[in-house]
This record gives sequence, structure tokens and C-alpha cells, in this order.
Amino acid sequence: MRVGELARRTGVGVSTLRAWESRFRFLEPQRSPAGHRVYDEADVERVNAVHRLVAEGLTLAAAIARVASVGTAALPAGEAEAMLYGQILQAAGQGIWVICDGRTRYANRRMAEIMGSSVEELFAVPVLDIFAPEMLPVIRERTALVRAGHRLHFTQEIRRADGSTFLAEVNSTPLFDQAGHYDGAVALVSDVTAREEAETQARLRATLLDSVGEAVTASTADGRVVYVNAAAERLFGWRAADVIGKESRVVFPAPEEAKLGARIVSLLTKGKRYSGRYKMARHDGSQFVAHLTSAPVIDAAGEVSGFVGIISDQSEVDQLGRDLRARERQAETLALLGAQAIRQRTDPSRGAALVLTEAVEATRRLLDADDAVVLEVVAGANELRVRAAAPEADDGITVPTGSRSFAGYITLARKVVVVDDTEHDRRFDPCPKKPGAEIASAIGAPIFGLDGISGVLLAQSAAPNRFAPGDAHFIQGMANIIGTALLP
Repeated sequence: MRVGELARRTGVGVSTLRAWESRFRFLEPQRSPAGHRVYDEADVERVNAVHRLVAEGLTLAAAIARVASVGTAALPAGEAEAMLYGQILQAAGQGIWVICDGRTRYANRRMAEIMGSSVEELFAVPVLDIFAPEMLPVIRERTALVRAGHRLHFTQEIRRADGSTFLAEVNSTPLFDQAGHYDGAVALVSDVTAREEAETQARLRATLLDSVGEAVTASTADGRVVYVNAAAERLFGWRAADVIGKESRVVFPAPEEAKLGARIVSLLTKGKRYSGRYKMARHDGSQFVAHLTSAPVIDAAGEVSGFVGIISDQSEVDQLGRDLRARERQAETLALLGAQAIRQRTDPSRGAALVLTEAVEATRRLLDADDAVVLEVVAGANELRVRAAAPEADDGITVPTGSRSFAGYITLARKVVVVDDTEHDRRFDPCPKKPGAEIASAIGAPIFGLDGISGVLLAQSAAPNRFAPGDAHFIQGMANIIGTALLP
């Protein structure tokens, strides 16, 4: 047979076979009439025998010397089992590398593949040559630990024969002879470059998602949570460790959006996106208006494998919108009642009572207060008396002036006063309570007449913090309209 057929049958490359011939004079083929090298079955057996001995752990030179001396007939007792072990080592998915005195004693095929060289080349290169010079102190320190009997696990950049490098994960174990003397080390080596790059990319993606201000969530097709970013933890009050693996509808509930929730799920399972407002609940049960953008994750087969959601808290935006609409309604009401008060001044037959009643009711309604009341200063007395109220109240009710009452304090301050929590405000005596009702917050404005303060307009609520600073302009405007209507 020609050398190509010999290489095919033995698994040893043509160039390697010719190197064996020239270096060791291992094969002495016959010549064909045309001058080509010709090999026979004995050469196949000899090459296979060398191959098996190298797999056992012998160096190439030792393996060739043994085959040259004893032939391929029968192996010594126990050597067949040793060769079986060698074949197992060659089949291993990890690189197996036995080192002693700075040289390679054994390397399997996977180790050679990782290093980008042949097994023979590994035998020829000193072990320290595969590490960058600046790493040699670390390598010597680790070698000393292994020689002392320690097992080591570490990652290390290793240089290949072509100068390229890779990140290796190494598990190194010392070897000892029968006398207990150190006899080298065996290392299990894996190329983890791709894994490390994937983990780095995953960490980068996680860092980027955690830096996003909006909540980001991901779940499987059956609705199990697999990821939440830091913003989602803050928004919903959950820790990521507490929600991974749980059903998303439990972790991110929407109690008032059952029909919309079912519609969103239907869209996503059909491969469509959803974007819109969605009322959700936090871990503590508090609800908020969210803007939800959710999209399906499509796998390589075109099937929906999961869902990704981006959630932003729209509570502040929603509140700003409500505040703006409220201010628009307040401004419109002020304009209408102001015009009515002016007409009343030019046509006394209209009477001030209608303007007063409408102004008080509009104040209560537009400030979302429990009640509103106009108190007028009683001439020659240190008190204010109810002139009009919504809901209606006894006009004979009076309150003291000065800091002994909220209304009296407003006459002193001569400006709008807002009380967020009447229980803790110490500027005046507590606001009088209506029978069966609590007053927790209030707002009031002075009513000006020709001779100064003629009364006070109040709005009160059983809820604390009911009134916003922006309400001051509205209630003072209403007080001015009432003052105009009450002018003699």
C-alpha cells in the first residue's frame, strides 16, 4: 500500500509517518518499480502499536524503541489493560496533561487540540514556554503548592504554538510514587474562553438592564418569572430572589384589569406586542398606574418561548394630568362666576345670594372637599358667623377670631392658609368638628370688603393632605368673587 493508505488505516498523518522514518528510521518501506514507497500489513501493526503505547503514556521515542525491540506480537501482562485506560484518556472531552520536571510526560489528543499542536510538539516544548513571562512567578508559586501536595483549581491564560492565547480552567493534582515522593502532576484542562465571554456578556447585559430606569421583567411562555432588574425590585417592592420561578400574575398583579390582562396575554401568545396603560399593584398592595410595553420572545423555530415587559410608573404623570385638568376646570369656573358677580353689581335684582351659594358649592366641588363655608366678620364682636355653607349649615354658628380658630387666624394672616394635618398644626386651636365628621385638613382665604377683611372662605376635608399649594390661587379667586358680590 502507498503511504496515504497507511495513514488512513492508522490515523497517523502522512507527514508524521515520514518524520518517524527520517528521525527514528522506524519504517523501512519497499520501493515499487516506479520508485514509490510501499508498505505492508506489518507496517500497519507497527504504527498501531506505537500509537497505542503513546496513548498509554510513553513518549514517542520510547514507544518506537519498544516496538522495534519486542515487536507487535504479545504485550506484557497488564499492558493490554493499561492500553485500554490510555484509549479512555484519549476519548476524554477535557485536556489531560501530565507534567514532571517542567516537561510534558503525557498529553491526550484533546490537550493537543486545545493547544493547537500535536502531542509530539507538546513533548518537545518546555512547559514554562507556554506562559507569558510576567506570569512565571505565579506559575512557580502554584507549582510549589502542588509539589507540597495541594490540589489547585484556577483559570489561567495559556499561549498556543501559533502565539494566540486562550483562557484555561485547570484542575491540578499532585502525583506520588510508591515511596511517597512527588512524581509530577496531572492537570485537567478546559478551554473556557467562549464560556467566559458569554458570562461577561451576560453580566454586561444585566448591568445595562439594571441601569435602566424602567422596570424590566422576563417570563417563560407559561408565565414563570425568570428575570427582574433593579428598577423592577424598587417599583414593586420585591427582591429578585423572591420572585424568580413564581407566576408573573401573582408577582405583578392587576386586580382591576382582569379583562385587559387576559387580552394582553392573548396578544402575546399570538406573537403580537402590547403597549398601553395598565393599573398594577405593588408587593404591599398599593396600586399605581403603569405604562406597560410587553413583547413575545420568539425562538429559532418561530414559537413563543417567553415574554419581556417594560413597566414605568405613570402615577406622577397621571397626577400631573389630573392636576392640569382640575386647574382648567377651576379657571373656567372662576371666569363664569366672576362674570356673574359683575352682572350682579350692575343689576341688583339678581341678588348676591345666588352668587354666594354657587361660589361656596363650586369651592367644595372643585377642591374635592367635604364641606365649604363662608364666615363673615360680625361688626363690633370678636367672632365670625356662618353666612353660607355647602352642605347647608346653621347660619347662627360662630367661631372666635384671632388664633383661637382657623378662620380667625386667616383674618390675621390676610392670605391663603393651608393646613395639611389639623391634629399637629399648632398655629391656632383645632378646627371645629362637625357632628359625626372629622376635619383633618383645610384651606382658607380672606374675603376683602371696602374696609378690609369682611369674611373668610374655608374648605375642609376628613382626609389629611387633601389640598395642594396650587389650590391657593383658586380659593383666593373664589373669595374675591364672593367679596365682589357682597359689596354694598
